[in-house]
Amino acid sequence: MSTRAVVVVVGAVVVGAALWVGVRETGNGGAGTGAPVAPTSWGEPDLTGVWKSEALGARAGQDTFNLAALEGLYTPDARARMQTMAAADDPTLKCAPPAFPRAAMLGHQLQIVQSPGFAFVFTEAYPVVRIIPTTNRGHTPEQYLFPSHMGDSTARWEGDTLVVDVMSFNGEGWLAGPEDKPTGASSGVWLTSPAMHIAERWRRVDADTLEYQARVEDPDLLTMPWDPPAVRFMRQPVDVIDEVLCRPEDGPETYLTRLGS
Repeated sequence: MSTRAVVVVVGAVVVGAALWVGVRETGNGGAGTGAPVAPTSWGEPDLTGVWKSEALGARAGQDTFNLAALEGLYTPDARARMQTMAAADDPTLKCAPPAFPRAAMLGHQLQIVQSPGFAFVFTEAYPVVRIIPTTNRGHTPEQYLFPSHMGDSTARWEGDTLVVDVMSFNGEGWLAGPEDKPTGASSGVWLTSPAMHIAERWRRVDADTLEYQARVEDPDLLTMPWDPPAVRFMRQPVDVIDEVLCRPEDGPETYLTRLGS
């Protein structure tokens, strides 16, 4: 068995154990209470729970995800390529999961489970799990590293904030959706490349509020880093998310209807 296979198996065991001993708390799903949050039993800041944010984007004349700034950062070559593409080219329409920060702007639930040295982020829409080591160890060794939709994550704690470094993307994802058009000239195409690198900051503001911030760098497509606004997730009064499967044969409209979009 390869080293990578061992890592995957061990990660799956840790996820299962964490789910049994982890999230069993509920909240009001509303405004933050300002109440302090106790750390985990092993002393890390506690990010566990089911969380949901408002949907963000650039629609109905409102740009709530700073996409106009992103659009202005694409290189001329990237813009020319984007003009040859259309909404049907969005990978999520073929059930490919969107990476963060796009996954954070969709307005769907996510769940965080922790165990010593790991944080697991489960997304309800386009269900996937991110396994994030939190001990500041290096990324997966190159010989076992395969580009993917969600990238390869590693993290460290800075006080109460989990700082995550994400790399090794496959370049197939988009940073927003085809319906996101901050200007009348927008194409609704938001490309990424395998060179994309994302820095994330996850912080528990209070008992009912989780804040997410990201910086996106993509030197092959963007002239400068893009900083979307912070996303605030509110605690939900449930202890587990659903597994809402996306099947290409059902069509994207069917999937999005089931999600309540």
